[in-house]
Parts: sequence; structure tokens; C-alpha cells
Amino acid sequence: MNVSSFTTVNFVNLTLDSTIREAISAFLTHRVDIGCVTTDRNLLGIIHKNAIYRALLNNYPLDSPIRPLIKKNVVTIQKDQSLLEAREIMIEGNVSQAVVLDEHQKVYGIMSKLDLVNSNMTVLADTLNRMKSLVENLQDAVISVNSNLKITTFNQVALDLLRLNGKSLMNSPIDRFLPHFRRWLIETLKTGEIQNAKRISFEDLSVIASFIPIREMNKVTGAMVVLRDVTSYEIIANELETTNRLKKILDSALELAYDGVAVTDQHGHITMVNQGFKELFANDYHKEILGASISKIAPQIPSHLSLMFDKKIDGELIQINDQKCIVAQMPIYQDGQRLGAIFKIIFRQLDAWRDILLHMEKLESEISYYRGELFRISKDTNPFAHVISQNPQMKKFKQDAVIAAKSLSNVLITGESGTGKELFAEGIHTISGRKGTFIKVNCGAIPEELLESEFFGYADGAFTGAKKGGKPGKFELADNGTLFLDEIGDMPLSLQVKLLRVLQEQEFERIGATKTTKVNVRIISATNKDLSELVKLGKFREDLYYRIHVIHLHIPPLKDRPDDIPLLCSHFINKINRKTSKNIISVSQEVIKSFQQYHWPGNIRQLENVLERAFHFCQSNLIQLEHLPKELNLLDGPASPPLSKMTDSDFTINRKQSISQTEREIILQALKKYHGNRTKAAEILGISRTTLYQKMKKYQIKEEFEFKITST
Repeated sequence: MNVSSFTTVNFVNLTLDSTIREAISAFLTHRVDIGCVTTDRNLLGIIHKNAIYRALLNNYPLDSPIRPLIKKNVVTIQKDQSLLEAREIMIEGNVSQAVVLDEHQKVYGIMSKLDLVNSNMTVLADTLNRMKSLVENLQDAVISVNSNLKITTFNQVALDLLRLNGKSLMNSPIDRFLPHFRRWLIETLKTGEIQNAKRISFEDLSVIASFIPIREMNKVTGAMVVLRDVTSYEIIANELETTNRLKKILDSALELAYDGVAVTDQHGHITMVNQGFKELFANDYHKEILGASISKIAPQIPSHLSLMFDKKIDGELIQINDQKCIVAQMPIYQDGQRLGAIFKIIFRQLDAWRDILLHMEKLESEISYYRGELFRISKDTNPFAHVISQNPQMKKFKQDAVIAAKSLSNVLITGESGTGKELFAEGIHTISGRKGTFIKVNCGAIPEELLESEFFGYADGAFTGAKKGGKPGKFELADNGTLFLDEIGDMPLSLQVKLLRVLQEQEFERIGATKTTKVNVRIISATNKDLSELVKLGKFREDLYYRIHVIHLHIPPLKDRPDDIPLLCSHFINKINRKTSKNIISVSQEVIKSFQQYHWPGNIRQLENVLERAFHFCQSNLIQLEHLPKELNLLDGPASPPLSKMTDSDFTINRKQSISQTEREIILQALKKYHGNRTKAAEILGISRTTLYQKMKKYQIKEEFEFKITST
């Protein structure tokens, strides 16, 4: 700041011909002690009221000119000088007031000691504000105490980091909230020296603390502690330490390996080898092996099969340096990404390994089975693993959903009610890797008058009954995440306008707030309505439609996926079994056929409800048509002969066929349930293992890909 900001520009301006009367009148009007005598604003001198007092005491007439009273030796300062320079000039001139001149040396105004004091106070206040703003915007937490160890200041970072309440913190002893800092604060107050980089742990936090003395007039009057959260860094350091330890273990294991082993990255460059590998290729290649291409070091190995075509070779006979060797190779994957490949070369005493290899061949078949089981279990971690389907349309839908998840575009999911739109939306959010939360809003379930506050939140005191402190809306909660707008076709037009603005600008204002909130939200919408038709009818904004309709995914209804009915029935039966004490094996083939012919207006949700209802009314191990709700009209199957025309033999034949069919179905479902384990299947059926084999032979049940009835 400079002089011009604190100069009194409304000053008394007199001429050489001005009288004492005029001077007194001007002084009274402006309430000042001096006046400037100028010609065309050029300074000739000043006149002080004390000079006028002395003239009046000497009986000067009021109409006398002021010329004899003018002081020509005047202290002046420039308007663009600093306040510090002005202060030094006035002290050196021993004056309480000075004339301020502009760049043309004309009178600009008067600066007094009071003006200097006001300027210093303003600068001090500005400095304090800057310091406060600096402390508040530091990434580190700051807390200060006085000489009695009572808290005097703190910033918001400290409150957030230490999970403290600012209202109860001020003027409280440091022991009450942060006893871990007491020792170092006392040391700082005592020695007046900075205590640097003290690692302190408490609760679930690890911080690096520095303790700094606060001085006033060269006396220590308090201390400040500056904290940096290093919890995440320590976790990373521990992980790195674990990784290094595992690498040392792997190196040791490779060296102890009897045969040659090499590991490459995804480009085929060797990253690890053991001594056996070096010995095998020592005569062919004397340069550095690590970092070289395996195709150059060991051209005999068909490494491209694993590195380019993702093939696993369990064992292949090749010749290296006139020596027969068996090579096994396998690509290495992590999270679906190929990291490289591992190669194992057996070349020592192959004859002794022959019997072992025969045994390994047997074990490989078992490993293949368990690998398949492991792969099946690992698939459960897939966000779409809960979508039970073998239908080609659904497989294509899931592939499209994965592609959509990895993009940044908004997604519109359409489909009939009960097809699982919300499950797919949550799966897309999971695959996308967005760090924020998955927030869902049912646009058709919230009253229209509450929709805006639900979406955008409201500020403190926005309306009567508003929650104190305000409330964040769904957009704030979904920041850096995904907002799922279910039944978006039911959203009122008034809110569609505001939603469109948020999607375009990525910012909004809470109800009753003046501050704009910026967010980074991805929108996934869902509806069972035809939005394009609603646009034509004027019930849905066209611009909003194209904004949310970047990627369109349509879930086929259950009636178009009859091949999924058996899988879904098995899934829901197992699910309900886990929740109840019953142990129903499956549903009959008649039920499956009837289900596949039904139109399922409620889709998968309706199917689950139907099975749950039938589950409770079923008293056997198999759900039959009679256990299903009558309103489905599934009992209308092929007509049976009239009872009046049925003979005793007809009754006997039908009874035997029904019993045989039911028994066959129960055995099949038991074998499928336990993946071919005859012992467990016999146990749940209440028969011996021998009886089970006899009945399997009787009903021609054989295991191919899965258990089924074969005909001779």
C-alpha cells in the first residue's frame, strides 16, 4: 500500500490574498489544523491555526491577509511513496502533518499522524487476514498453544484430521484432547528451539509433527505444532517391504529349482532366471541375460505361443545343445492383463523323470478340474456374476455393459420391470473404477415437491423445518462416483431443466445457497418406458434425452430368454434353501416347460416370487405344477382321458409312470446339486450308494457334460 490510499484529499486550499477570516472559516468547515497556500495548486507554503491564534492575540484584524503568517519551509511527500517511507520523512522533519504532492508536484492532499496510524492498522489487519487464510489453506494441520498449554488457534485441516470439535477446542488444555503432544510442546516452550520431524502414533493415525516456538518481543509466549498425516505412506511402505520380502523368497526358490526357469515381461524380455537356465544356455550366449529377449537367448523355445497367443504348454519335447529337454510355459495374468510368461525347462536325468511324468499326467487332469472350479469361484467376484444366464442376447448385453463401464459417457438402460436394471447399473459402476459412491434415486417414488431438494440438497435455513447445517443432495453424495436415476421417465419437466444444466456444467447450487458446488458425476439412467415416444408427446425434454442417451443398453425380457429358465430356477431354489430349513432339490420338467411357455410380465422378479410361494407349499423334494399359484394358469396342460373311460390298467400304468418320472427327476437333481458326488446324492435321497447305482442304471442316467437321461 502507498501514501495515496491514506491521504486526506479534502484539504483547506488558500491563496496569498486570502484573509484571516477566510482561513478561520475554512478551518472550521474542514475541521483541520493547517491549510495549503497554492497558486494553480502549486504549493507556496502552509498556514497553521496556531499562527492565526498568535496573530489575533497581537490584534491582527480579521480581514488582514495571511501572507505574513505563511510557513514556506514545508515537509512534503509523494503520493506514490510507501507508507514506511512517508513515516521516515515525517519523523525526520519532526512534523505531525505533511503535504502530499502528485507526479506533477502539485498539491494532492494532507497526510497526518492519524492517517499513518490508520494505515498501519489497515496493513496489520490485512496481514492478519492473510496469515489466517494461509493457515486455513495449508495441507498440514496446525494447532497453537499459549505458555499455559491452552489451545489458542487451529485450522480446519486439524479438525478434520484429528476428528475434533472446534467449539470445545478453543482455550482448552492440550492434555484434554491431544496428550501425545504435551511432552514436545513443553520442550519447545522451555528451550525456545524447533523440534523437527517427530513421528507420533495414536488411534489409527500416524503423523509427522514439528513443534515451533512463538515469540513476542524476543520472548517465547507459545508454541505451534504442525502435523502431516503419513498413515497412507506407511501402509505403502509396509506393502513395499512385503513385496521385497516376497521377491527374495522367489529368488531363493528359483535358485533351489532343479531345472531351468525363466520369467519374462509381456514383451518377452527376461526379468528373472535361475542358475539352471544360465547353465543350459551358457555355451550359446555369453552376454547379459536379464533384459534380453528370450527369443534371442533361447530361440529353441516356442515362447511366442504364451507371449502372443496366450497359450499354456504343459510339456513339449525340444532339443537344446544336442540335449533333449521338456519345456513347459504359461502366460502370467493379473486382473485380466497379461504381465508376461514363465518358462520351465527339464533337462537333467529325463529317464528318471519318466515315471514322474506319467504320474503328473494323471495329476494334470485333476488339476484341470480344480482349475476350472477355481475359475468358476473367481467369476463370482465379477460384478455381473449374479446375472444368471446362458442366453446369447444376455451374453452380448454383459459384454456391451463392460465396454460401457470403461467409458466416461452417460448410459441409458431400458427394459421391462423386474429385469434387473439396477443390478446392471451397480455392476457398471463397479467395473468403471470410479472412486466415488454409487447413489441411486427412484424418480418415480419421490414426491415432486421434494425432488429438487433430494437431488441438490439445501442450505442452512433454506426453509422452515430445514435441517440445521443444511443437507447434501444426491449429486454431492455421488461426487466422483455414479448417480443412478431409476424410472427417469417419471421425472417432472421442471426438474428436467435443472438436471440438464447440471449434466452440461457439472455444477449446481443448493436450495437457498449462493455458492456454486462443482461435481464430477457419471449418470446411469433406467426406465421401462419409451423415452423417444415421451419426447414426441412433450413429456420429456429432447435435449435431456440426447444427453443421457449416449450409450443405450436394452435388457431382453425373460419371455425372450426361455433357455435361462432352468438356470434361474436352480439359482433361486438354492437361494431359498439357504434361508429356510427346507431342502427342496429342484422343480419338475413339467414346471420348467410351463415356465418357458409363460409370458412373465414381471420378469425375473416375478419368477423368484412364484418359486418362493411354491417353496412354502411344497411338501416333497420337488416342486410340481400343483404347488404353483393358480393365477398363472400353468395347470392347463394336455388333457387326460376322462375318468369314466379309464380302465384299472390305465390307472395302474399312469400311477407307475408318474412314480417313475418323479423318482427319475429327483435322482437327476440330486446328482446335479452335488456335481456328481454319488455318496452325497445317496445320503440326501435317503438310500444306499448301491441302490443309487441300480436306479441310475434302471433310468439310464449317465454323466456326460452333466447328468441326463439317455435312451437306448
